[in-house]
Amino acid sequence: MNEVSLSGRVMKTWDVAGDRFARISIQRDPDRLPKLDGDRFDYVTVRWIGGRDQEVPVKKGQDILVHGYLQSRDYKESLADFVDGDERILAALRAAGIDPEKVAANRATTEVVVERWRIL
Repeated sequence: MNEVSLSGRVMKTWDVAGDRFARISIQRDPDRLPKLDGDRFDYVTVRWIGGRDQEVPVKKGQDILVHGYLQSRDYKESLADFVDGDERILAALRAAGIDPEKVAANRATTEVVVERWRIL
């Protein structure tokens, strides 16, 4: 079975190719083992397939309830994307003869694909 239900606070949103993504902060239940760093929150990426095109109205700071399923996927991330467009770093790379768009790493992620959700 691949079912996920979670509630938490939206920390960040972004869009990629018609989909909407959000990073959700979820408070860990007190009866669960603590994280090694002592942080009481876990962070999960959720994905609304077609969410940008459907104008899914999720915003930073909202508390939401999400139900869906786990999905893993592989992708490539360029060095330019990794440094998040920091022009100072990009200029230094170009000055060193490195094209940050051509240098890429294979990455993998696991996310929750949203089937139902609501603002709390």
